[in-house]
Amino acid sequence: MTDALLVATHVRSLSDDELSRLLHARGVSDDPRIADFFDLAEKLLERQSVERALRACDRRMLLALSAAAELRSPHTLAELTSFVASLGAGEETAEEVADGLARAGTLGLVVVDDHVHSLDAVGSALDEFRNKGLPPTAALADHPPTALNVVTDTDRIDSLAGERAFTTTTAAGEFVTELLRAPARELGRGGLALPDARRLATATGIEFESVGAVLRAAAAAQLLALDGRNWAPTQHGLNWLELSTADRWMALASAWCTAIPDEIRPLLSARCDARWASTLREKARWRYPLGGERVSNRVDALVTQAELLGIVADDTLSRAGAELLEGHPDAAATHLRSTLPREVSQVYVQDDLSVISPGPLVPSRDSRLRVMADIESRSQATTYRFTRASIDRALGAGEDESSIVAFLTDLSLTGIPQPLRYLISDVAAHHGLLRVRESIIDGRATSIIRSSDDDLLETLTVDQNLASLSLRRMGRGLLESRFSRDLVFWALQDARYPVSAEDEHGELVRVSRHHVAEPSVDSEPDLSEFVSRLRDSVKGTSAHPDDAWLIRQLELAVRSRSTVIVAVAMPGGETVELSLEPTGLAGGRLRGRDSTADVERTLPLASIRSVSPAGS
Repeated sequence: MTDALLVATHVRSLSDDELSRLLHARGVSDDPRIADFFDLAEKLLERQSVERALRACDRRMLLALSAAAELRSPHTLAELTSFVASLGAGEETAEEVADGLARAGTLGLVVVDDHVHSLDAVGSALDEFRNKGLPPTAALADHPPTALNVVTDTDRIDSLAGERAFTTTTAAGEFVTELLRAPARELGRGGLALPDARRLATATGIEFESVGAVLRAAAAAQLLALDGRNWAPTQHGLNWLELSTADRWMALASAWCTAIPDEIRPLLSARCDARWASTLREKARWRYPLGGERVSNRVDALVTQAELLGIVADDTLSRAGAELLEGHPDAAATHLRSTLPREVSQVYVQDDLSVISPGPLVPSRDSRLRVMADIESRSQATTYRFTRASIDRALGAGEDESSIVAFLTDLSLTGIPQPLRYLISDVAAHHGLLRVRESIIDGRATSIIRSSDDDLLETLTVDQNLASLSLRRMGRGLLESRFSRDLVFWALQDARYPVSAEDEHGELVRVSRHHVAEPSVDSEPDLSEFVSRLRDSVKGTSAHPDDAWLIRQLELAVRSRSTVIVAVAMPGGETVELSLEPTGLAGGRLRGRDSTADVERTLPLASIRSVSPAGS
């Protein structure tokens, strides 16, 4: 029996869920050229498809397939495991081979029923890979490499890991804040546009080369998402900003843990006394002999993120990382928290309008202070600075003079210096000198700017930075723009004019420019219609439901000149099995050579009840 007939029979016997999983695993999409199970079998047996599936197989799967190919003719599972044991692999490896064989069967690389049926296409692909360095069957039965033990200073490793965790977590927070102000463009070929990457590096104070890695960590935790071609924060990311540093780290680290590829997860070790990254790479090369760059790149990406998040430091697991991999997130957070700089709830406000936070400011206070002061430098001791523009920004965001003073009185360890009080009062007195409201003209949203200071309005009309707003006089104290209120409001605020937004009744309103992205959800394509079409392709009549399937089996046997067992219903009601090599199929009759009786036979198709592989 040919591979195609064997595989077609096998995949037809699968449940819909099992068939869908096989199609997903082998990367077979709904293709109109695949009309039935036989077309699917031929697709699965294509050289490139088989080679791609073998590259994803682990060592024990390859051992099972290689051993099955050496035994060649159909054999029992016991015969296969005995053969592997005879290679000196031991009983444990023989048991692992049985599991590997079952997993290879779910990929359609071997057919297992009462016997193990190796596939010629798989055997040929394995021979090709051996010419390129795949170990022989006996070598595939060896044992995994031993982890490299090292003498480590656990406190030093944890301290270094905590420093990295703090830096990355802080940078991720700055990403969310900065992208809330202005999204960053993703290039069509992948990666951030250079100006945006530089902007994020400057805004966060991290190395330019680390921007991509931090972005990936934040995106994995769904703090950021692509909205079209632009990266923007998600609502989850905005909520995350209110968490403590340790809880922020836990969200990032848990996302890293969840995203570990299935083929890498069995390689992970929670040992703190081993060269973790080096051992992981060595184990990956051993476990996936055909994995090549695909597996290496995944391991490298995993290690890079682990180092970035402080799960690993100096090629060694931190205690927090070990607890995380063992499934103890609370213990991981406890270890990490002990290595982080202590968060503070109060700051020093200076006469020069600067603010110095002696440690990481409690997130809720940090986010509010950022509304009314600009970040000047970032580290464990952060520096902020008040300006007219920053105070005006806070007033536009809904604060007023009394709320700003009350917040700073509680926040400052040094009180509110007189220069800052004067600045707050002066900006508050002038705030709202420009007011912009929406106006509908001929069904189109425009805006009107009004002010009691006519000279200020005149300044707006000649400000080249505002030329794109197309401002024009409507009368004393009034300007008009053909653009919407929100667009005009942000243009004026970015140009540092004292502007407020109001509704149609003249009441002040808060305008948000924040654009929140929705995280994308990766899902496998729905193949239910494809599966149904495959099922329908082999349906016969209600009286003979398997006719279409039998005919396709016989057509394939004729084309491949392979021997099959044909069950024939005799006139007396008896069913006789004949071993035939089909030679023709026409006019409702099957012609073939009976290999047992050494005669030519012609059988009516209506009398054929089943077709099965010879020797099964």
